[in-house]
Amino acid sequence: MTDSEKYEIVGNLIESPTQYDMVRALLVCSAPGGSVSRIKDGIQIEDLAQARIDGRDMDISPEHVENIYMTVAEFCKLLIGVVEAGGMESYWPGKIRVSFHIRGWADIPIK
Repeated sequence: MTDSEKYEIVGNLIESPTQYDMVRALLVCSAPGGSVSRIKDGIQIEDLAQARIDGRDMDISPEHVENIYMTVAEFCKLLIGVVEAGGMESYWPGKIRVSFHIRGWADIPIK
């Protein structure tokens, strides 16, 4: 997917955010080696490729975890930064799990 297509997804998200579209936008903008999922109050992304050393899974320690508290608007702005940085690994070097706690998450339509 091109950067222009990613920016278009973020633009659509700004106009009419849904939980599903926010998860999708994070997935395409961050290019993780793992999964993106909804959590109780937002979205979590894991780059499982970074969690492997010599073919073995390593423990995810607190220094590999980032918790971010933000609004939908701040999330959209952050997505643009992630696209510009080239993905999750470039934006959060050394982080394996990043959790986005979105203010008002329960009020955002699922689809």
